[in-house]
Amino acid sequence: MKKILVFVLMIAATVTAQNKWKIDKSHSNINFSVSHLVVSEVTGKFKDFSGTVESMKDDFSDMKLDIAIRANSVDTDEPKRDGHLKSPDFFNAAVDSIVTFKSTKVEKNGEGKYKVIGDLTMRGITKQVVLDAYLKGKTKNPWGQTVAIFKSNTTINRTEWGLKWNKGLEAGGLLVGENVDLTFNVEFVQG
Repeated sequence: MKKILVFVLMIAATVTAQNKWKIDKSHSNINFSVSHLVVSEVTGKFKDFSGTVESMKDDFSDMKLDIAIRANSVDTDEPKRDGHLKSPDFFNAAVDSIVTFKSTKVEKNGEGKYKVIGDLTMRGITKQVVLDAYLKGKTKNPWGQTVAIFKSNTTINRTEWGLKWNKGLEAGGLLVGENVDLTFNVEFVQG
Protein backbone atom coordinates (compact mmCIF):
# COMPACT_ATOMS: atom_id res chain seq x y z
CA MET A 1 0.00 0.00 0.00
CA LYS A 2 2.83 2.40 0.86
CA LYS A 3 4.48 1.72 -2.52
CA ILE A 4 1.25 2.58 -4.32
CA LEU A 5 0.88 5.80 -2.34
CA VAL A 6 4.49 6.82 -3.07
CA PHE A 7 3.99 6.01 -6.76
CA VAL A 8 0.78 8.11 -6.91
CA LEU A 9 2.52 11.04 -5.18
CA MET A 10 5.44 10.82 -7.62
CA ILE A 11 3.08 10.90 -10.60
CA ALA A 12 1.14 13.82 -9.10
CA ALA A 13 4.39 15.76 -8.55
CA THR A 14 5.49 15.05 -12.14
CA VAL A 15 2.15 16.19 -13.59
CA THR A 16 2.22 19.38 -11.50
CA ALA A 17 5.78 20.18 -12.52
CA GLN A 18 5.01 19.57 -16.20
CA ASN A 19 2.07 21.97 -16.10
CA LYS A 20 3.67 24.85 -14.25
CA TRP A 21 5.50 27.41 -16.34
CA LYS A 22 7.76 30.21 -15.10
CA ILE A 23 8.63 33.50 -16.82
CA ASP A 24 12.08 33.53 -18.42
CA LYS A 25 12.93 37.13 -17.50
CA SER A 26 15.92 37.35 -19.81
CA HIS A 27 13.66 36.76 -22.82
CA SER A 28 10.55 38.66 -21.68
CA ASN A 29 9.47 42.27 -21.28
CA ILE A 30 6.59 44.28 -19.86
CA ASN A 31 6.11 47.61 -21.61
CA PHE A 32 3.70 50.54 -21.42
CA SER A 33 2.86 53.67 -23.37
CA VAL A 34 0.87 56.76 -22.42
CA SER A 35 0.05 59.95 -24.26
CA HIS A 36 2.06 63.07 -23.46
CA LEU A 37 1.04 66.61 -24.46
CA VAL A 38 -2.09 65.07 -26.00
CA VAL A 39 -0.44 64.08 -29.31
CA SER A 40 2.86 62.49 -28.31
CA GLU A 41 3.60 59.19 -26.54
CA VAL A 42 5.99 58.21 -23.80
CA THR A 43 7.00 54.57 -23.53
CA GLY A 44 8.55 52.66 -20.71
CA LYS A 45 9.11 49.25 -19.24
CA PHE A 46 9.42 47.42 -15.96
CA LYS A 47 12.79 45.77 -15.46
CA ASP A 48 11.95 43.54 -12.48
CA PHE A 49 9.05 41.11 -12.66
CA SER A 50 8.22 37.45 -12.19
CA GLY A 51 5.33 35.18 -12.91
CA THR A 52 3.92 31.76 -13.49
CA VAL A 53 1.21 30.13 -15.50
CA GLU A 54 -0.36 26.81 -14.60
CA SER A 55 -2.40 24.76 -17.03
CA MET A 56 -3.52 21.16 -17.09
CA LYS A 57 -4.45 21.44 -20.78
CA ASP A 58 -1.91 21.63 -23.60
CA ASP A 59 -3.81 24.49 -25.25
CA PHE A 60 -3.72 26.68 -22.06
CA SER A 61 -7.51 27.10 -22.12
CA ASP A 62 -7.58 26.51 -18.34
CA MET A 63 -4.52 28.63 -17.50
CA LYS A 64 -4.03 30.38 -14.20
CA LEU A 65 -1.74 33.36 -14.67
CA ASP A 66 0.06 35.12 -11.82
CA ILE A 67 2.42 38.07 -12.45
CA ALA A 68 4.23 40.35 -9.99
CA ILE A 69 5.95 43.57 -11.08
CA ARG A 70 8.23 45.70 -8.91
CA ALA A 71 6.99 49.28 -9.33
CA ASN A 72 10.43 50.58 -8.38
CA SER A 73 11.84 49.04 -11.59
CA VAL A 74 9.95 51.43 -13.90
CA ASP A 75 12.25 52.72 -16.63
CA THR A 76 11.44 55.36 -19.26
CA ASP A 77 15.07 56.19 -20.11
CA GLU A 78 14.72 59.49 -18.21
CA PRO A 79 15.86 59.31 -14.54
CA LYS A 80 13.96 62.44 -13.45
CA ARG A 81 10.68 61.14 -14.90
CA ASP A 82 11.34 57.68 -13.42
CA GLY A 83 11.80 59.28 -10.00
CA HIS A 84 8.47 61.08 -10.41
CA LEU A 85 6.74 57.86 -11.46
CA LYS A 86 8.07 56.12 -8.32
CA SER A 87 6.78 58.97 -6.10
CA PRO A 88 3.38 59.17 -4.34
CA ASP A 89 2.07 61.10 -7.40
CA PHE A 90 2.09 57.81 -9.31
CA PHE A 91 3.20 54.34 -8.10
CA ASN A 92 4.16 55.32 -4.54
CA ALA A 93 6.79 52.61 -4.93
CA ALA A 94 8.30 53.03 -1.47
CA VAL A 95 4.98 51.93 0.08
CA ASP A 96 3.13 50.01 -2.66
CA SER A 97 6.11 48.26 -4.18
CA ILE A 98 4.41 45.38 -6.03
CA VAL A 99 1.88 45.47 -8.87
CA THR A 100 0.13 42.12 -9.37
CA PHE A 101 -2.12 40.46 -11.92
CA LYS A 102 -3.93 37.23 -10.99
CA SER A 103 -6.22 35.62 -13.51
CA THR A 104 -9.71 34.58 -12.43
CA LYS A 105 -11.09 33.25 -15.73
CA VAL A 106 -9.91 32.43 -19.25
CA GLU A 107 -11.97 32.41 -22.42
CA LYS A 108 -10.49 30.82 -25.54
CA ASN A 109 -11.38 32.86 -28.64
CA GLY A 110 -9.96 30.83 -31.48
CA GLU A 111 -6.67 29.12 -32.17
CA GLY A 112 -4.14 30.47 -29.69
CA LYS A 113 -6.30 33.48 -28.75
CA TYR A 114 -7.56 34.12 -25.23
CA LYS A 115 -9.33 36.67 -23.07
CA VAL A 116 -7.58 36.42 -19.71
CA ILE A 117 -9.77 38.05 -17.08
CA GLY A 118 -8.14 38.86 -13.78
CA ASP A 119 -7.47 41.19 -10.90
CA LEU A 120 -4.88 43.94 -11.31
CA THR A 121 -3.72 45.31 -7.96
CA MET A 122 -1.79 48.55 -7.80
CA ARG A 123 -1.42 51.00 -4.88
CA GLY A 124 -3.65 48.74 -2.79
CA ILE A 125 -6.53 49.01 -5.27
CA THR A 126 -7.79 45.91 -7.10
CA LYS A 127 -9.83 46.13 -10.29
CA GLN A 128 -10.74 43.59 -12.92
CA VAL A 129 -9.01 43.88 -16.30
CA VAL A 130 -9.00 41.78 -19.46
CA LEU A 131 -5.80 40.81 -21.24
CA ASP A 132 -6.06 39.99 -24.93
CA ALA A 133 -3.55 37.15 -25.08
CA TYR A 134 -2.09 35.36 -28.07
CA LEU A 135 -0.06 32.15 -27.84
CA LYS A 136 2.61 32.74 -30.46
CA GLY A 137 3.84 29.18 -30.15
CA LYS A 138 5.57 26.47 -28.19
CA THR A 139 9.09 25.36 -28.93
CA LYS A 140 12.27 23.98 -27.36
CA ASN A 141 15.04 26.34 -26.35
CA PRO A 142 18.73 25.40 -26.89
CA TRP A 143 18.82 23.84 -23.39
CA GLY A 144 16.04 21.37 -24.20
CA GLN A 145 13.35 23.14 -22.17
CA THR A 146 9.84 23.57 -23.56
CA VAL A 147 8.94 27.25 -23.93
CA ALA A 148 5.53 28.87 -24.53
CA ILE A 149 5.57 32.40 -25.96
CA PHE A 150 2.68 34.76 -25.26
CA LYS A 151 1.94 38.34 -26.24
CA SER A 152 -0.80 40.08 -24.26
CA ASN A 153 -2.25 43.59 -24.34
CA THR A 154 -4.65 45.66 -22.31
CA THR A 155 -5.51 49.31 -21.76
CA ILE A 156 -6.24 50.66 -18.30
CA ASN A 157 -7.27 54.04 -16.95
CA ARG A 158 -4.49 54.79 -14.45
CA THR A 159 -6.66 57.11 -12.36
CA GLU A 160 -8.80 54.14 -11.27
CA TRP A 161 -5.74 52.88 -9.35
CA GLY A 162 -4.93 56.24 -7.75
CA LEU A 163 -2.30 57.41 -10.28
CA LYS A 164 -4.04 60.75 -10.67
CA TRP A 165 -1.27 63.36 -10.99
CA ASN A 166 -1.64 65.64 -14.01
CA LYS A 167 -1.39 69.20 -15.28
CA GLY A 168 -3.70 71.04 -17.61
CA LEU A 169 -2.24 72.46 -20.80
CA GLU A 170 -2.69 76.07 -21.92
CA ALA A 171 -4.09 74.88 -25.26
CA GLY A 172 -6.43 72.42 -23.54
CA GLY A 173 -6.06 68.77 -22.64
CA LEU A 174 -3.81 67.14 -20.07
CA LEU A 175 -0.04 66.74 -19.87
CA VAL A 176 -0.27 62.98 -19.21
CA GLY A 177 -2.95 60.76 -20.70
CA GLU A 178 -5.18 58.76 -18.40
CA ASN A 179 -5.21 55.62 -20.55
CA VAL A 180 -2.13 53.43 -20.40
CA ASP A 181 -1.46 50.65 -22.92
CA LEU A 182 0.27 47.63 -21.38
CA THR A 183 2.04 44.96 -23.44
CA PHE A 184 3.41 41.70 -22.04
CA ASN A 185 5.86 39.81 -24.29
CA VAL A 186 6.57 36.73 -22.23
CA GLU A 187 8.42 33.46 -22.62
CA PHE A 188 7.30 30.83 -20.11
CA VAL A 189 9.62 27.90 -19.44
CA GLN A 190 7.99 24.63 -18.46
CA GLY A 191 8.80 22.97 -15.15
